[in-house]
Amino acid sequence: MNSLFDVFVGSYGERNEETIHWLSFDPRIGKLEKVAAFDGIEHPSFLEVNTSKSCLYAISEVEQGEVICYGIDPVHKQLIEWSRHPTHGGPCYVEVNGDYVFVSNYTGGNIVVYGTNENGKIEEETDCVHFSTESRLHTIRRLPESDYYVATDLGKHKLYFLYFNQETGKLQQRFEAETPYPSGPRHIDFHPEIAVLYVVNEFDSTVLVYAYDVEKEFVQLQQRITTLPSNCKQENYGAEVQCNGKLLYVSNRGHDSITTYQIINNGLLKNYSISRLGSKWPRHFQSKVPGEKHLIIANEHSNELMVMRKTQKNELVHSNQRHALPRPVCVKVM
Repeated sequence: MNSLFDVFVGSYGERNEETIHWLSFDPRIGKLEKVAAFDGIEHPSFLEVNTSKSCLYAISEVEQGEVICYGIDPVHKQLIEWSRHPTHGGPCYVEVNGDYVFVSNYTGGNIVVYGTNENGKIEEETDCVHFSTESRLHTIRRLPESDYYVATDLGKHKLYFLYFNQETGKLQQRFEAETPYPSGPRHIDFHPEIAVLYVVNEFDSTVLVYAYDVEKEFVQLQQRITTLPSNCKQENYGAEVQCNGKLLYVSNRGHDSITTYQIINNGLLKNYSISRLGSKWPRHFQSKVPGEKHLIIANEHSNELMVMRKTQKNELVHSNQRHALPRPVCVKVM
């Protein structure tokens, strides 16, 4: 196994500040170290890397948002800005699939699609799908091994399922599902083996488990489970959700913890444990880390990344590895 892996972090900050950070991660000891840092983009709150690892895509979460495409130079450890396009709103998520990039706009209530060239550079906008004025589109994700996408509408408490035409670069709305009010669906992840998706809710601190069949335009709520202990009185907002097929992880902003669930038959959840972080506002984390022994957590209000270690019993314990960064909000391992 390669001894070091590259990690990109997006942080809130002004355009003249260093807001994208390139770090190295040593999975043997769970240590993060600085490689480089870059300015030129305001509030890059979500990042994505294409499959060929040639491009980093970052959204600028401002009123008149942008998506910026950077070429990745692994030899000189540089990001070279290749293109910059408007998103027609205030974006908060970017998804990459093949020759296309998808951006969801929280303000503006729309999803924008962009076409890329063979190197991954964004070249043109191919579609913009508008929803209602009350919509707050938070996430757009591709359903595994399909041409369908699912988007969360935190404002309308809905999931939208859309078909994507690879030839035309256009999205078509097919069907939708209402989430329990007032859930506030935020982020999504998928079971790697069965047609089940997981939604973390920002407003009521729950996870929703859905079975789906996109060809039959079928989606059904299977389970709704809390992310918090029964005696919790703190104000809390669900943030990120990630699944590896055996375990599901969720971050809690306010309670400042990571909830771990065991995944049982048919993708349902049980036996959750809650790990307090001792750090504030875990907006995002990365559980899909090489070596599969650590979580890297972006604690926005404590201005640091922290590394949690997984035990053989799948418990999370502190590794005492921390890395100071101003207002980190997204972690991507390349």
